[in-house]
Amino acid sequence: MATTTSILVLLKFFASRQKNAVVNYTDFCEYLKRYSEHHLAEQPSLACYLEDPVPALQKELDKLSDSHQIMLVNITPDKQGILVIPFYIERFAERYRDISVNPSLPFPSEADLPKGTPQEILVKESAADLIGKLLKHQELNEKTLYGLILPHNAPSILLPSTISVVTLIEDAVGKIQNMLKKEEHHDYFLKKLTVSNPGREMIVKNFFNAFVDRPDHSLETLSQTTESFYLWNQLCFFIKQDYEKIKDYTQEDLSCLQAVYITEVGANYFKTEAQERAKKEGALKTLESHLLKPPYYFTFDEIIKFTDNKGVPLLGQYTEDELKDYLHKKTQEAPVQELPDLLVFKTYDDQRYFIFKSKVLPLILRLCTDARISVLDAIKTHWSEVLRQFDVLPEMKDPRAFEDRLEREIRIQSPILSALLHSSFLPLLSYDASGGDDTSKISLFVNDQLLPYSDILLMSRQELLNDAKIMLPFWYSMPLIAWIAKMLLRPPKAKRNKTRKTRAEIYHEEEETKRKEDETTAMIAQNATISKKVALREAARSVEQAYVPVTSTLNRELDSYEKMWNHRLGKETHNNLTEDVNSLIRDYIRRTLRTMKTEGFTKDRIESLAESLMTAPGLQKIRERDALLMYIKLYMVKLVKNIPM
Repeated sequence: MATTTSILVLLKFFASRQKNAVVNYTDFCEYLKRYSEHHLAEQPSLACYLEDPVPALQKELDKLSDSHQIMLVNITPDKQGILVIPFYIERFAERYRDISVNPSLPFPSEADLPKGTPQEILVKESAADLIGKLLKHQELNEKTLYGLILPHNAPSILLPSTISVVTLIEDAVGKIQNMLKKEEHHDYFLKKLTVSNPGREMIVKNFFNAFVDRPDHSLETLSQTTESFYLWNQLCFFIKQDYEKIKDYTQEDLSCLQAVYITEVGANYFKTEAQERAKKEGALKTLESHLLKPPYYFTFDEIIKFTDNKGVPLLGQYTEDELKDYLHKKTQEAPVQELPDLLVFKTYDDQRYFIFKSKVLPLILRLCTDARISVLDAIKTHWSEVLRQFDVLPEMKDPRAFEDRLEREIRIQSPILSALLHSSFLPLLSYDASGGDDTSKISLFVNDQLLPYSDILLMSRQELLNDAKIMLPFWYSMPLIAWIAKMLLRPPKAKRNKTRKTRAEIYHEEEETKRKEDETTAMIAQNATISKKVALREAARSVEQAYVPVTSTLNRELDSYEKMWNHRLGKETHNNLTEDVNSLIRDYIRRTLRTMKTEGFTKDRIESLAESLMTAPGLQKIRERDALLMYIKLYMVKLVKNIPM
């Protein structure tokens, strides 16, 4: 043997040479002394065993005993022995290798241990618990000899830690297959399985023959939640039912009964794993469907709050680590010369958002349409105020200053649009063949440079200036009168160009004022009906915060989504369709509010109501389903928020 200083290796060698797991302490000391003398030149560390090996050896034995790899036993009252547990592990591992070749051999059991062997060498645990634990994680080593406790007082099975638990299950299945190949068992159990499944005789026969004749597919059958698994479960039940009735067991009977118990435990584990895997995959598909719905961009905090169609949180059907792995995979993996399916961008306040690449350009188009109105209104109002104070801004005359003003205004009015336009993936997305359908033909870049904001928003500086001048009193266009008024009415410089509030800020301040007024009204009125209406309006405002960004307003979001789903040409036709949909929503919410409790008006409840209304026959012809669904939610919030007192 190779030179070594490992006491455990020497113990195993000494035990195998004498073909006994119990090594005489004195004999091993003598052997260790001779071994050290012979190999001292190669291994100087053996010097401690030359004169009196007992002290150094005892230290090593104490360590091995603590790690449960050996046991110190009394061979006779005056002789001490060392029980080498790896000896049994290696011996029973060889038995499993033989069983794989010859399934008729019995599983190793406690009866195979020499008489008087201490039970402490076994780590006993129920088969259901141990197999499940080892299937999740098993480290193959020579440290443990397991004793699997089976139901109905069946003999325990010994499993060395060098053998995979999958091998144990495969051997158990092999024993059942070997039993079913025998003619008397084959026909008997096939008949029982056929009788219990009337009308499916051919399916049962094909399954049975495939199972018996194809042992390489046995574990595949166990690990699938298909019809084959159901038939397999039935077959195990019939075999167990018959064998448990036997009073005088032969070794073959016991071996088959043990195999059924082991296989059932493995099958239940695989079934549970398959169900959990299917549940997780379904939850991830639901997660993806949420990400593909308006508003299309979501933070991680919003993603972990997603729920399924029953209102059950998706986080729980998968773990947070699994969610992070899914998002990481979606944002990193992609075919050659293509962007990943899921993209990430940041706003100026370092808020991180996820968005599917197929939704980037459609979202930019929608946000550009929305931003054009708000930016146009903000600049026009500001310029009109500046002109009214007889002042002039550089951006009114300088195109470059005008572009800078548009960029600042977009950042204020629509931070998401601003972040997308400055994202690193947008130039690449324009050349990505899978970036979308119709929108993939729209390019926001010329010569690798982003188009000017005036072109993106379809806005003319001169037209905007003219519109601002039109808002002034007529005499501003009369030079003499305007000059005199400028001398008399122009405010001091300190009072000019004060910081202005955006429409969204004004809107949210007005909403806060209305909320306080509602609270005051409810306190003064002391009326149950009014209190319920106030509570519903407050609940609607809370839901609104989940749907409407702080940089937008409820009406602005409604107009935006209306343009997405209502494609009717002609003002009258367009308005008629919108009114028809609004009437349908009003009638539906009016009926619902009669029985709805105030605490029941939540975001989940709104989504449930909107999903139900989407099934109405009158809405089936509208193609933009996601935009219509979002519009319905927002309009419901608006109706409840504006309930008259």
